Amino acid sequence: MHCQLNEVQSFCHTVAWVRVNPMSGIIDILQDAKVPPQTKDEGENSVCQASIYNAAVQDSGTYYCIATDREHMYLGNGTAVTVHADSTVMPSVDIMAFTSNNNHDSTVTLQCTVGGSAPSQVFVYWLIGSRKEHGQTLVVWEEGEENSVKTLNNLAISAEEWKIEGQCTCVVKFGGWMFNATLHHYGK
Repeated sequence: MHCQLNEVQSFCHTVAWVRVNPMSGIIDILQDAKVPPQTKDEGENSVCQASIYNAAVQDSGTYYCIATDREHMYLGNGTAVTVHADSTVMPSVDIMAFTSNNNHDSTVTLQCTVGGSAPSQVFVYWLIGSRKEHGQTLVVWEEGEENSVKTLNNLAISAEEWKIEGQCTCVVKFGGWMFNATLHHYGK
């Protein structure tokens, strides 16, 4: 990770690194052992570095550098870090549909949940009939025996379209693999 000190009169040895836990929101200070030692020349640079060695799942979070010039504190933009345990397991794909009715319109929200892989490793889209839709992708952290992260992709369509098309397919690309799961509309 890098911390750029442009326009800040500070040195790398005075920069603190903190992590915001993605599930609890608790702020942890990065221990000195994880920040590489700075030489005098590097200490005068405007870019400071920190590394995470032997990263584990619990090292996931958003990391910020904090610099001070004795009068003010400056907070970096943050770097999101997600660490996953090594796994040879293919991702899981679950789909659901939620309906909502109001006076003007009935909407169906399609939700595709992908687990067991890093969000950056999957690409999710929907096939509504022959039309391709991307939906809105969210990342959700879950606590439990093993902390995990899931990718959710939501797409809202009209109830009429859901009824006419009869089915909607969530397509997940993972590495060289492609998975899909299909929801069918069953009329009354």
